Amino acid sequence: MITLLGIDLGTSSVKTAAMDPAGRMVGLSQQSYDIHSPLVGYAEQEPQLWWEAVRQTLSESVRQAGAGNSDRYAIGLSGQMHGLVAIGTDGQVLRPAIIWCDQRSIEQKEQLEAMYSIEQLGKLVQNGAATGFLLISLLWLKQNEPDTYEKIWKVMLPKDYIRYRLTGEVGTESTDASGTLAYDVANKCWSSELLGQLGIDPELLPTVREPWEVAGTLTTEAANDCAIPAGTVVVFGGADQPMQAIGNGILHQGQASCTLGTGGQWFVPVDTPTYDSLLRTHTFTHAAPGKWYLMAAMLNAGLSHRWLTENILKNKDVRSLDESAAHVPPGSEGLIFLPYLTGERTPHMDPFARGAMFGLTLKHNEAHLVRAVMEGVAFALRDGLEVLVALGVRVDRIVMAGGGAKSALWLQILADVLTCELYPSVMKEQASIGAAMMAGVGAGVYASIEEACEIVVKQAERPIAPILKNRSVYEEQYAIFRELYQCNKELFKRVSGLTSP
Repeated sequence: MITLLGIDLGTSSVKTAAMDPAGRMVGLSQQSYDIHSPLVGYAEQEPQLWWEAVRQTLSESVRQAGAGNSDRYAIGLSGQMHGLVAIGTDGQVLRPAIIWCDQRSIEQKEQLEAMYSIEQLGKLVQNGAATGFLLISLLWLKQNEPDTYEKIWKVMLPKDYIRYRLTGEVGTESTDASGTLAYDVANKCWSSELLGQLGIDPELLPTVREPWEVAGTLTTEAANDCAIPAGTVVVFGGADQPMQAIGNGILHQGQASCTLGTGGQWFVPVDTPTYDSLLRTHTFTHAAPGKWYLMAAMLNAGLSHRWLTENILKNKDVRSLDESAAHVPPGSEGLIFLPYLTGERTPHMDPFARGAMFGLTLKHNEAHLVRAVMEGVAFALRDGLEVLVALGVRVDRIVMAGGGAKSALWLQILADVLTCELYPSVMKEQASIGAAMMAGVGAGVYASIEEACEIVVKQAERPIAPILKNRSVYEEQYAIFRELYQCNKELFKRVSGLTSP
């Protein structure tokens, strides 16, 4: 029997799931790590810590599955998008990885936007410039750490570094390449025009393949580290959003997912590489053949909740905080939270945006703060959905994913704010399972991604319905939420200029 292994390299942890071909999870292991911020706006992680976490979780998930129950394995990968890992000619990491929520490259983002109009970027790469994207971070590296830049042999995305450690082979695939800003999503190739204008050697970028293709096999060294046989097939896999979509069976127009993870994302499949003319959303390649997707992304969903509970309230008992917040009336008695702790993407595309608690009074306590954060994230997600709907995409059924979706209170708040039904995912660890399914396709266990979804994915039958009596409160607060950003947009820039390094 074959055991399918899915590695999901997230922002706060790595999770490795072991699955049998029928879709039954037979092992799951998780290892956490932190984001390092040596200066204000910086967000870095050590790739070696990722590898240590992967090594441990692979070994543990195989142990849980029962090593004697499998005669072979196949490995697929999922990972946080956009980040930059720089590798030298000796194959070693040159510096800590710059990850997706990093804000240091505002100047480089503005340089690119001065060179190309929104219309030109749309035609070239179908996406707008954003801090934290690989190309923008690479441009920062070139200008600010030239000695390091000159030593680069290859640049990789985070999960591609893990595959490199597993197989010794360098490469990426279309779903993660889509999020670099260097990739022409419509034509599925690196943008020679953009790279040429920025003076970046295209040889620094890896070859692009497809998520279901076999990337290589496990080296003897990696096999010894992970307690898995050498020669095990490793499939390219994909970015975390397409992998969670596969793990939830979201392949076709009309289906959508909303992820409450560290960030928050709307994922809507489309049949053509349509893009927003204002570039407020992202257009990326789906893991399913011949498919793309539109993504509206916010930077601080679960990250906002974690900031409040750990940094401010010093309370990691999320369940008790949820219970106390449930007793606060909808609208948090006039308290409104702007969840822009590290800037914002859809719809503002504003790295200067900042978080705020508005409307505080002596009556408010920690329960109000918790509920206000949940409501503020819900308002920001509504911002993203409204942009997608305005683009004419169909959203018939919404599947909720991510760690935040485990909170019944947060799901109810979101249903109330959106005034629509939400279907909680019944799939556990969707991105890891999506990666394992992709491994199954690459290893020939499933004939296609569609067949894998039919066999593995289960769908919820009962949705969470909005409570209609809450609508008027949330409509009024949502209007104030939107106005708060507009009224403070210029002040955010002034505040960011006062931040000490």
